[in-house]
Amino acid sequence: MAIDEVKFARWGLLAGLLAAVVIVVSGFIAGEPPKVTDADAKIIEFLTDKQDQLRIGSYLGGLGAVLFLWFLGSLYGKLRGAEGGTGRLSRVAMMGGLGAITIASAANAILANAALRTDPGAYRLSTQFYGYTAFFLAVFVAAISVHIWSSGLLAKWFGYAGEALAVAWFVAAAAVSTNNDTIATIGFIVFVVWAIWLAALSVQLYRQDA
Repeated sequence: MAIDEVKFARWGLLAGLLAAVVIVVSGFIAGEPPKVTDADAKIIEFLTDKQDQLRIGSYLGGLGAVLFLWFLGSLYGKLRGAEGGTGRLSRVAMMGGLGAITIASAANAILANAALRTDPGAYRLSTQFYGYTAFFLAVFVAAISVHIWSSGLLAKWFGYAGEALAVAWFVAAAAVSTNNDTIATIGFIVFVVWAIWLAALSVQLYRQDA
């Protein structure tokens, strides 16, 4: 039985919505995490009390990564087809997405290890890894947003919203070099907004091919 590639690619676009949901659930399943500036005892208490939730969250994070990669495959085809020329923006967007999911997966693994060993040092290291995903997500969002402006693939307002989100990601990326609680809060907010943006992007592209 032959595979309907067009239909297969279209359903792949909807994987972005599923990825957004699964990634958010994986991030919040253990509740509010301690700050990196908190005492070791408080972090150890969190890792001990929430060990099961953190392990489930780790698995869900891996599942979210798979869904996101599936989405990237269909997204690249959609962006490349609309861009024409050298496809530079499409490739930059894909590199940003791949870089983000690679580093986030490493952070997820470190956090899972921290939970299993109740290691506050590994917990703090995982937060820095998560911080580095912000740089790549900024590139991912910015490239797609510029593409939207130039190709008319989606409404321009969505591209403008994406550029604002990309700037916010660069601000949140300061978490790699500071323990400031305000930066951590900004990162939390930007993460939630990005998940909403990703879900909206996924649904709009899916419906476009209806």
